[in-house]
Amino acid sequence: MEAMSRLLTAFLGAAVAVAAAIPAVAPAAAGVLPLGGKPVWNRNVCGTNYVPINLGHGDYFNVYNEQDNLSCVSAEKHVLSWTVTRRGRSVLGWQYPNIGSGIYDGRYTCYDGRSAYPSSPGSRCMRYPVREKHDGTPLTSVRFWPHIANGNIAYDIWFNKTNISPSRLRKPNGAEIMVWLMHPGITEPESRICWHTEIQGLWYDAMCWRAGNSGGTRWNYVAYIARKQTRTLAPTWLNGFFRDAINHGKLSPNWWLTAIDFGAEINSGGTGFAVQNYRLTGVK
Repeated sequence: MEAMSRLLTAFLGAAVAVAAAIPAVAPAAAGVLPLGGKPVWNRNVCGTNYVPINLGHGDYFNVYNEQDNLSCVSAEKHVLSWTVTRRGRSVLGWQYPNIGSGIYDGRYTCYDGRSAYPSSPGSRCMRYPVREKHDGTPLTSVRFWPHIANGNIAYDIWFNKTNISPSRLRKPNGAEIMVWLMHPGITEPESRICWHTEIQGLWYDAMCWRAGNSGGTRWNYVAYIARKQTRTLAPTWLNGFFRDAINHGKLSPNWWLTAIDFGAEINSGGTGFAVQNYRLTGVK
């Protein structure tokens, strides 16, 4: 990878500052549906609103904006494709518009519709929290168009140390596992690289530190940075990353998977960022 640069220094400062500044969020502060609670598809949804995507039989995902109210997204109703249609200059630093499965700031995808409830016959909603060692075989793939000047395009996967109901979960306290597929404008930090690893035929540099927020929650942060940046990820088993983090003492098989998200941490640019052909299956 490239040598360390001034962009790296700026990136590290921003990342640590944001992690420290984001408070624990109660369920009541989670995003609300636009237009008085009625979902809107294939149209701009702005601010802190989110858009639910229903693949049928209770299989739900959510497309989220972020907390600075300066972005708009557009998503389809039954397809995991979405776009950042507008991205203003952030006043809070890094933002992460994303598509998520699981529990995000108190909102749970398995609460998005009656067909998602555990009691519904034939529901295919992927259940969280689930212990890492019993999480099934999470399989994912994606294609996207970057359109960001500075930031990363990545998976953001969260673990809590204990089992807790979705309505009570705040910031997870176990581990945050990221997989960076692209990082335009950022040079990776040699001093932060903890190890190198090959997962499913691709090489990654693992960046790690101990993260925390102003609410006192701390967690292990690991970012797997693809050595060869790409906007397409072939079908990949996420458990390969989890096992590697376990082997390096950053994750426990007894911790509970709470969410799998994919999006862009945007520091500048972002308008036109588009996710196509996203797929995530197999969480038990």
